[in-house]
Amino acid sequence: MRFLLLVVISLLIWSCQKEQAEDKRVYRGPKSELLGIDMVYSDSGRTVVHMITDQQITSPTEDRIYPKEMKLWFYDKLGNVSSQIRGDSAHFFRTDNSYKLMGHVVINNVLKGEVMKTDEFTWLPDEKRIFTTKPVSIKTRTDIVHGVGFDAAQDFSTYSLRRVSNSILTVDELPAN
Repeated sequence: MRFLLLVVISLLIWSCQKEQAEDKRVYRGPKSELLGIDMVYSDSGRTVVHMITDQQITSPTEDRIYPKEMKLWFYDKLGNVSSQIRGDSAHFFRTDNSYKLMGHVVINNVLKGEVMKTDEFTWLPDEKRIFTTKPVSIKTRTDIVHGVGFDAAQDFSTYSLRRVSNSILTVDELPAN
């Protein structure tokens, strides 16, 4: 009888220890996953940026990964779309409050009719600017400019190229694509 009681108590202690060991496992997956994102950033009730993407994954460090296409629309003070931006994917870095858009990035300045293409760029919302160190191509109504490195206002209203390469082609008008 004592032996049976000793076995039962031993089993209970052993099972409790096993349960505690299993509780020490750490979850390493995403903190959250959202689908069908349609978000508006505003300032004093005025729309500043509109963002659409299919998926947002938030990491334990609060970084956000957008593995699918991201589209951004920037608005001027009158509420008109001033520029449109799209990329194949994006990543938001919480520590420095920056977004990196990657893969076939296209920035369209609606007001000027200019289009910039690159493989990657960084957006700093606090500084209201975008930049890249990658090759870029800018198509205006009359010119095509190629360069490496690009700095611009977030609405693409002003910009500068760091290193211009190839020549600038000036024509009366380029075909619309």
